[in-house]
Amino acid sequence: MGEPLRVPIKKEIWLWAIEESQKNVGEIFSRHPEIYKSINGEQHPTFKQLEKIADYLKIPFGYFFLEAPPKQDPIETEFRVINNKLLTISKNLKDTILEMDFRKNWMSDYRRSLGWNKLEIITRFNEAKTGEMVSDARLARELLDVTERWHEEVRDYDAAYNFIKEKLEHAGILVMQNSVVGMNNHRRLDINEFRAFMLYDDVAPLIFINRNDSKAGMIFSLIHEYLHVLFEQEDIFIDFEEATASHEQQINRLTAEFLVPAADIKQHWIANKDVLEQIDDLSRIFKVSRLAIAIKLKDMKLIDQGAVELIKARSIQDFQTSKRSSGSPFFYQTFKSRISPTFMEAVVTNAEAGDIEYTYAFRLLGVKGKTYDKIKEEVMAYG
Repeated sequence: MGEPLRVPIKKEIWLWAIEESQKNVGEIFSRHPEIYKSINGEQHPTFKQLEKIADYLKIPFGYFFLEAPPKQDPIETEFRVINNKLLTISKNLKDTILEMDFRKNWMSDYRRSLGWNKLEIITRFNEAKTGEMVSDARLARELLDVTERWHEEVRDYDAAYNFIKEKLEHAGILVMQNSVVGMNNHRRLDINEFRAFMLYDDVAPLIFINRNDSKAGMIFSLIHEYLHVLFEQEDIFIDFEEATASHEQQINRLTAEFLVPAADIKQHWIANKDVLEQIDDLSRIFKVSRLAIAIKLKDMKLIDQGAVELIKARSIQDFQTSKRSSGSPFFYQTFKSRISPTFMEAVVTNAEAGDIEYTYAFRLLGVKGKTYDKIKEEVMAYG
């Protein structure tokens, strides 16, 4: 049996990864002496050792293979201030953004190599937008091939979410989602920190949804980030009720009008009927949260802030109850639900054609080599 394959890692990548990990250097070298040996040019780590190091340092695996450390942190350059506030980002969120940025950049390069130009929906929206809420929301729906009464075409929240997600993918927008960092179930994403984010690119914009949110909340986030794509502005979506920046308030109003047109609300609203009961009914009809409905009704001056606060309290209580664990889904079902099918197909197609190395495909998909064949067969065959 021969020597295990060793992976050369550049010294500057090691130094960047150590600093990025925010761990004590002495502790790192004690736990993984192979890092010290690699930095000094004595011996590089094996592939298996590198996987363990990446997990320990909480660095996306693919970043160890870069020619140089990232020159610009996409988080600090694009997300330094959100909603007029200086943003403090957790390690879990930062690592998730880095992983998604890695995927977005690859997909962008791949599409450009095929001759792609700026997505048509972005160009058409910016040519035709008027600045008037109702008309711009209608335009955004039309570009996505979604009718004003699209909610009548789906049976429940799950179907509604998948319907919108498929429309976005068809339009060229990548949609990823997860409740944890990568495959690490011990690193749960905090819904109180963010609900979604969008990394902008002319040909491969990427939306990431925090799956720890309610399904109704995820639907709102999908449209919220879709509108940020149309406006060509990267975004971390924290909480639509807390928005203070004028542009963010505009996006929230457009999102609400996209999902719940004011004209349709007026057709359903009965002035002397119980408010809470009507909000429950409207939530089910339009496939959005009760809180989103309540805020829309307040903007239309149909209810007051007191009713909004009551709905907010009820929504928090119901959400906490509904998030109790109901068991773990099948591995391939989980993997398939987390990753953009368009992206996944592109990676596997390139790997099978020999256009990219298998190890690079593993890094793009966030899987280990031994699971790639199973994912290719189970996910792609039935995807």
